[in-house]
This record gives sequence, structure tokens and C-alpha cells, in this order.
Amino acid sequence: DSKGLFELRDKISTKLRSENKISVNPDQIIITPGVKMALSISLASILEPGDEVINILPCYPSFYQQILIANSYAKVIDLDLKKNDFSIDYIKLKKILSKKTKVIILNFPHNPTGKMLSLQELEKLKKILSKYKCWIISDEIYEYLNFNKKKHLSIAADENFASRCITINGFSKAYSMTGWRIGYLTTKNKIINLMNKVHQNMNTNVATFVQKAAMEAINMKKKHLKSYNKQLKKNCDYIAESLKESSLLSINPSDGGLFTFMNISKTSYKSDEFC
Repeated sequence: DSKGLFELRDKISTKLRSENKISVNPDQIIITPGVKMALSISLASILEPGDEVINILPCYPSFYQQILIANSYAKVIDLDLKKNDFSIDYIKLKKILSKKTKVIILNFPHNPTGKMLSLQELEKLKKILSKYKCWIISDEIYEYLNFNKKKHLSIAADENFASRCITINGFSKAYSMTGWRIGYLTTKNKIINLMNKVHQNMNTNVATFVQKAAMEAINMKKKHLKSYNKQLKKNCDYIAESLKESSLLSINPSDGGLFTFMNISKTSYKSDEFC
């Protein structure tokens, strides 16, 4: 089945219901060769010429290319996170949302700032988005990598948004299966059938033995995550403590993911030069 092994989709369905409060059945899930392809399939199924996509900055660099590959006539509208705490600039978001907005891409825990949305922040975001009919693509690949005791929240858990949300996730981060290239997408919208047609013609299906490896990963029941997150927290604290000695460099504390985002504004370098 191009959508993936039923046994794996069934396990993911159970996971989404119990952990994310997203009520989807196995037929509403597609197994993809990595989360990048899940995003690509989603965008290719949605975008038309002239559509606007709101992309939060900073971001995973491939987001730009994925949008333009899906439709080279789509327009990317950037939304910078606030520099003091990496929160969403809701005032600017209200200004850039319009009838032309087709998609907004969310990625929390965030790459590369490590920001996680609180319940209050998510509710404020939903209140703004409720006035528009745009799609919401939520990249939740870092959901298990959170070490500041914040609970990961999925916007698709809200039934008022479920039919226009596409949640994408995978196994590369939490289970260190990066090279295996296995992810998935899910939505309660009937567009899932169009997505599967796109998937069939781009990939046919994900290799069976890789899907079986993902099933074994789920069976691990996340026993390793406590020590993994403890080490990530230790690494994050080490960076923060080290930078206290610098008069030019600083960071905001990270909540999750694999990254922390350094403030270099007091140096004389542009970002590429600094890197």
C-alpha cells in the first residue's frame, strides 16, 4: 500500500490519539521517506499560483525550497519571531494574514531556537487563525525532545482546526533514525486521497524493512528519552553558562529540540561571516 504498512499506520494512529489527542484512523495517515517529503507532498497538494505561504523565521532552510518546488509561483511571506524570547509576533501575524494566505507552516519545538508554545500562546494563535480559512502545516518532528518540563501541544487536537491541519512527524530525531528516511503525515481532510496520489507518483512507497524498523522504534515505548532529554538539557545549560563569560554573545534558554540560537548582534559580523 502506498500509504504504508497498515500495522505501522495503526500504531501511529494509536500514538496520535493517546499522546497528541488527534483522532485519526490509519487511512488518514501516509508513511513518507522522511519528514521533508511529507512537507513536500503536503505543499504540492495544496498550493496554486499566486497563493501566499506564511513562513516563520528563523527556519529550517529547506522550507523555502519545498514551497517553491511545490509551486514556483507561490509567494513566501516571512514572519520573524521576536528576538527577545522567540515568541510569535501576533501583531505582525494579523497584518500579513489575508484572503490570499493559503498555508502557514508551524514548527514547534522550533528549529533552530528551541522555542515551545505554551497553552496560552497556542490559544492566542488559534484565535487569530480562526478568522481565516488557510491550511496549517504543523511540523512536530522534535515533539519528544523537550527538556524544560513544557508539554508539547498539537494544534490539530482542536476539532475546530482538525480538518484544515496537516500534522507531519517522523522517527529521525527521537529515535536517532536520521539516515533511515521515514516520516509520516496525517490529516482529517479528504485531501489525504490527493496526497496519496502525489505520493504514489513521487515515491510509490517507503521501503518495507524501514517501516518495520519504525514499528520496532514505537515498541521501545520511549524508554531512552528520559536520559536523552537529560543530556540535551545538560548540553544546553553548558552553552548558556559558557556564554556568560562573553560580552558579545548571548542566548535565550532553549525549551527543546537539538538547537539553541545565538545572538551575535553585538559583534561586527554578519551571520555568514560569523559562521
